[in-house]
Amino acid sequence: MNILSRHFFCAIVFCITLSTTILVAQTPYQPSGLVKKTGPRSQVDLASVIIKDNDGKTLDAQTFIQLLQTGEYDSEAYVDEQEQVKEIVIRPRKEGSPRIELQQVSSNSLKDELENVRIKDQALRKLLMSITTSINDTNSEEYKYLMLLMVQEDVKNQEQVIKIVDENGWLGISQVGVLANSALFLVIQHASLELQEKYFPLLKESAEKGESNLADMALMDDRIRMRRKLKQLYGSQTVNINGKNYVWPIEDPQNVDERRKQVQLPPLSDYLKIVGLSYPQDELPSELF
Repeated sequence: MNILSRHFFCAIVFCITLSTTILVAQTPYQPSGLVKKTGPRSQVDLASVIIKDNDGKTLDAQTFIQLLQTGEYDSEAYVDEQEQVKEIVIRPRKEGSPRIELQQVSSNSLKDELENVRIKDQALRKLLMSITTSINDTNSEEYKYLMLLMVQEDVKNQEQVIKIVDENGWLGISQVGVLANSALFLVIQHASLELQEKYFPLLKESAEKGESNLADMALMDDRIRMRRKLKQLYGSQTVNINGKNYVWPIEDPQNVDERRKQVQLPPLSDYLKIVGLSYPQDELPSELF
């Protein structure tokens, strides 16, 4: 084959290859060996399936959720012979087709993200607690530095959690598990009064549905009341004034244990033994109010 013939042959092969590539790109991707799921949608753990777009390109869970949130895409689930979802394919939404609800998708990416937030929220607090327990010195430079780090970390955690809650709602235990769900409470519990009051109704609703811890709801309720200079309901909040700890005043203390029981908290006396306090208190400093 001479040079001219070789060039002509290569050009033909290139055109065939290009034509084939274009043809494949224009054909919607279909998973091999799987069947499209029909009927009611169920929750899907995105960490356990392969996610692809209309061209067969693999996507991560976060990108998948972001595309769904635009309202311009819908998804199809493909199952094996045991009716187990193995692949999800996101496709441009057809006009008039029902929009998928994000609550139907259980994303392990959010679960992992929140569990990591929980670790960041608790790690420095536990370290600070160990310092005060071992050397009983909150004026040391080391303690002050860790406090600064904790405040900075809290701000980052709040930004992260608020974004998640605003986009997905108060994610319940059935969606992300106990640890990730508690991360929402912990971060907001350590936030400003304004943020606590804004998101407390979501926590309360979730707890009343059994999707969040009732005790978490009680603790945030008490903290909001304390910061508003109101008496608390469950006796969970204490305050340090001039180096001495006090129980924040309790509304209707005679029935506090009944209220605590309703939110799965132990009797007040058991709790106060742990923190070395008693109630009622004989002398309360004026600063308490």
